[in-house]
Amino acid sequence: MKVYYEWGTYQIHKQGEELCGDSIEVSRDTESVTMVLSDGLGSGVIANILATLTTSIAMKMLENDLPLGEVVQTLSETLPVCTVRKLAYSTFALAKFYSNGVARVVDFDSPSAVLLRERKIQPVIYQERLIEGKKVHESVLNLKIGDWVIFVSDGVLNAGIGGVYPLGWGWDQAAHFMEQRAHKDITAQDFADKIALAVNELYAGKVGDDVSIVVFKVRRKLTATVLTGPPINKEQDEEAVRKFISRPGTHIVCGGTTAKIVSRHLGRPLDVDLQTMTEEVPPIARIEGVDLVSEGILTLTKVSDLLKSGVQKKAVRFQMNGGANLLRFLLEVDHVHFFVGQAVNPAHQNPELPKQLEIRLSVVREIAEDLRKRSKEVTIETI
Repeated sequence: MKVYYEWGTYQIHKQGEELCGDSIEVSRDTESVTMVLSDGLGSGVIANILATLTTSIAMKMLENDLPLGEVVQTLSETLPVCTVRKLAYSTFALAKFYSNGVARVVDFDSPSAVLLRERKIQPVIYQERLIEGKKVHESVLNLKIGDWVIFVSDGVLNAGIGGVYPLGWGWDQAAHFMEQRAHKDITAQDFADKIALAVNELYAGKVGDDVSIVVFKVRRKLTATVLTGPPINKEQDEEAVRKFISRPGTHIVCGGTTAKIVSRHLGRPLDVDLQTMTEEVPPIARIEGVDLVSEGILTLTKVSDLLKSGVQKKAVRFQMNGGANLLRFLLEVDHVHFFVGQAVNPAHQNPELPKQLEIRLSVVREIAEDLRKRSKEVTIETI
């Protein structure tokens, strides 16, 4: 079974500095997620430049599946070494997470990753390799749904030094804190936020080292399928409903005519809830087995406008109209598949109606573009 990786990040720069001396990059392709966390020597602008250069070079090479030795060698030859302290330009942690649940983790002078399973710390067994005179540690993880993998920079382990923890928070104490808070229902970003809040409190608000946190949550992919508009040929109605309802995850119908087609072919009543009507969006309806039934073009256009405005899910958390409900569903999942019917609705060709009623597909494409900007996978299938 394929797994899905959700991640959250948090950074705090050292007090008195305008830039964080660490750098984080995370990217996803169809079968894997790649992460690079680099801690530049010192702090401030120079550390930021070195760390950013490290992550940029490493990320490009890892995305092209180049071997570890070549990545480390390239970093060694490209970036400078401190001539005074004879220390590396930057430390780093690299990770490649594959959809089959296997992850390859590598670190060079960076804190070991924390692996949590069922809210218990799991051992991460590293193999040491000598590459270009540098001791590099590698590990292969076999991950399961519900696991967490957390990467941090030294700034996390140094929190509280000279105060609550004379020698700093340390890996063991930090990992134990994470173990207690790895609740299955929180998001990766929520978890990263909790760690960062604790770190800031340990520093008493005066952060003495750059802090970087990357949290990965291993879970199933969340999907939603949206059916909007009747198929171009009426004979395809039944097949369209069958394809729509057979897909996994959340099911959403947008459009009055479309809802009637789904209701008829499923043999289930269509009930309209007039209390959910607003001045901007028509009411939602209900069909047993369908998670959301809304009006079509006006609701889709409202969602498109909300996405363009940069609104977040929490802003519409307590709203119950069609646009807010649809937006929440779209933002809660990882992959959205649109079935867009190509039948012409005569009402949408009326020149007296607003221009946004003209073309359903163009509105869906706008929504898809904005969802992709928010790291969502979106596919569109015309019918």
